[in-house]
Amino acid sequence: MSAISGPSDGPVAVTGAAGFVGAHLVKNLVEHGYDVRACVRDTGREDKMSYLRDIAAKGPGKVTFFSCDLYDAAKGAYDEPFAGCSAVFHVAADIGSDADTYGRITPLKQYEGIVDMTAAIMESCRKAGTVKRVIYTSSVAAILGPGGPDRSDDHIFTEDDWCGGTYETLEERHTQEDGEMVWTNEKRAYGKGKLDAERLCNDFGEEHGIDVISICPFHIMGPLMGVPHDTTWQHRLGVALAGEREMEAHGTMKWNIIDVRDIAEAQRLAAESEVATNASRYCLVAKDESGEPTGEEFLDLLQALFPNHNVCGGYRPEPTGERFRCRCTKAINELGLEPYSIEDTLRDTGNSLIELGCVPASA
Repeated sequence: MSAISGPSDGPVAVTGAAGFVGAHLVKNLVEHGYDVRACVRDTGREDKMSYLRDIAAKGPGKVTFFSCDLYDAAKGAYDEPFAGCSAVFHVAADIGSDADTYGRITPLKQYEGIVDMTAAIMESCRKAGTVKRVIYTSSVAAILGPGGPDRSDDHIFTEDDWCGGTYETLEERHTQEDGEMVWTNEKRAYGKGKLDAERLCNDFGEEHGIDVISICPFHIMGPLMGVPHDTTWQHRLGVALAGEREMEAHGTMKWNIIDVRDIAEAQRLAAESEVATNASRYCLVAKDESGEPTGEEFLDLLQALFPNHNVCGGYRPEPTGERFRCRCTKAINELGLEPYSIEDTLRDTGNSLIELGCVPASA
């Protein structure tokens, strides 16, 4: 299949459209004139729908909303929104966040949820008969997660790296040297799930003539559109801004930060790219070492950007100098991505948290 030529090729669909990445992707597409079919779990959630409606009102593209649950994907829940689409952006991966509705998450449930639901999404793309490209939001966990070959401390991870790629089954993938299974670690099940989902998509695309391109982000930050986006990494930044010492438990954490707006831009560029083909993958990560701060550097930078806040209550971890080295060089060179600076990303994240009332104006 070829790249999509733009809005004139027809509508595009976005799964997980109300989420942090999904909402920014909808915004990017609408700003570039696309007719977007936004798939959300619950169109009755006004706290999420409000910012999507704001995007739709500004145009110049338009948005049509569909209520779709990933748990119903195998029943054809996405057949209607995908029908007639030139591209599908599969962002949704909210597996296990609602225990009251879906039951307690387990590692196996998380793994199967990622792989089986991705397979169902691909089947709906096939049934549409018009989908040229699928842009799949994978994760850097599929690249540098546990189980891969030993690498030097200064190894810079690239799209050629795969986590645990030599293991054939989930059980083999998550065992210790003494044979005891350790795949009860949900993060490991997540990485293996994303790896296998990527490969499933690539094989499906080869068989059915659909280009599937994977986007692999790391620590995602950037401006929040609403309070529901106050989760994961941006929430951790907000906790530090509020003066809480929660990050003391993660002091040795090695950051690798990408702006959510860069992810949205890269996804659209990948759909339109004549260079990308089926099975292409792109690390959406730091553009250089500035986006790979140590725990100490991260807090110091945040303090410099927000001098009215006592970041992390003054706590700073012992410097280690260790970094997660992975760069978005391929996305820059092949897609023409121009990433935000780390300063702009952290500043815009913090300011949006303050504007939404998630963090006090000073602390």
